[in-house]
Amino acid sequence: MAFKCFSFENNIIRVNGIEIFKIYETYGLTPEIAQEVMTGWGLRFDDETMKECREEMKKHQELSRSVATGMFKGGLADKGAETTKLHTATHLLHQALRMILGNHVSQKGSNITVERLRFDFSHPTKLTPEELKKVEDMVNVQIKKNLPVTVEEMDKDDAVKSGALGFFVQKYGSRVKVYSISHFSKEICGGPHIRFTGELGHFTIIKEESAASGIRRIYAHLQ
Repeated sequence: MAFKCFSFENNIIRVNGIEIFKIYETYGLTPEIAQEVMTGWGLRFDDETMKECREEMKKHQELSRSVATGMFKGGLADKGAETTKLHTATHLLHQALRMILGNHVSQKGSNITVERLRFDFSHPTKLTPEELKKVEDMVNVQIKKNLPVTVEEMDKDDAVKSGALGFFVQKYGSRVKVYSISHFSKEICGGPHIRFTGELGHFTIIKEESAASGIRRIYAHLQ
């Protein structure tokens, strides 16, 4: 991937803030570290550069939130078999991340196509290969158990009191659906989902990367 990081202004090389965000998103190099390094090289990394970077980061976060809100308020737009399977796999992934990394993990965005799922979540650092394998293995164990997926409709307040996860709960009406994957996962969700986890096949994490500051992103698919 090529980045056009610099421009010439009054014979001074100025750093492009939008491109700095792209570098951060791709390689995890924070704007603050980039500023320190590039200033040391004699480049112009000023307040305007940092502002551009922060604004691009904010737009990216708002886009992730809007995708997630649209998906979970009314359920999946595409209710085909493959996207439904990946939707259920997303619930397994979410709970596995919380069990492996800690309860600070919460969903920040999601996008599902017929080929793969993309899941954004709160976590401060890049996941190690060992952590990714533990998460992947935990999801596949739940798939092999062929756990039942059940749904119950209830008042939103009762759903929250029951322990159901609902990170976009303010977007729902007074009545919500709660999907449970046996005793492993319980979330407020618009659906739809499959009936048993054994229908999913094999879960594979394709890639893990930074989505924004303090937010990681996982791509995965089913085989």
